[in-house]
Amino acid sequence: MADLEQYRQYLKEHLSEKRYAHSVNVSKAAVMLAERFGSADPEKARFAGLVHDICKEEPRDVQYLWMMRSSMDVCEEERCAFKVWHGIAGAEMLREEFGVSDMDVLRAVRYHTIGHAGMSPLEKIVYLADMISAERDYPDVETMRKKAMESLEAGMGYALEFSLMKLLRREAWIPHHTVEAYNEYLNWLHKQEG
Repeated sequence: MADLEQYRQYLKEHLSEKRYAHSVNVSKAAVMLAERFGSADPEKARFAGLVHDICKEEPRDVQYLWMMRSSMDVCEEERCAFKVWHGIAGAEMLREEFGVSDMDVLRAVRYHTIGHAGMSPLEKIVYLADMISAERDYPDVETMRKKAMESLEAGMGYALEFSLMKLLRREAWIPHHTVEAYNEYLNWLHKQEG
């Protein structure tokens, strides 16, 4: 796996102290979830969690350029929503500048803000780790943590519902990927209920 010290140093130089601490906390939460559920490599989870916000504090124009160079599909709603650019930009930066070629890691970074249908266990783990990291203190975070500990599916369902409600209240763009991820969760839930 990647030389984490190289990335830690880069992040310390390019992120605020608060954002760097968040990245470390997401890395720890990702390892904890990977070990709990045994469905993803803990070392990949550690790395993807650490670098998930690598572009978060880059200037808007830099994020835009990286996003537009993305080798992965970027939908119109994402291009209209600055808050999600850093995930797309970060995945592309990791691929081009750092030579990261593991698509599961790149997709975990790319989709950590919006999700998508057919997420791998690693992608779900990084998405949830970002929501439940130690410094998070938003209303309902304890319920989010409880759901994430039940199962990746229960955690994702709760997290996607939480995110969709927040976006609706803000009258913000909702990427079709998020809607499709939520519909996939509902399908899973209906199967569980028989």
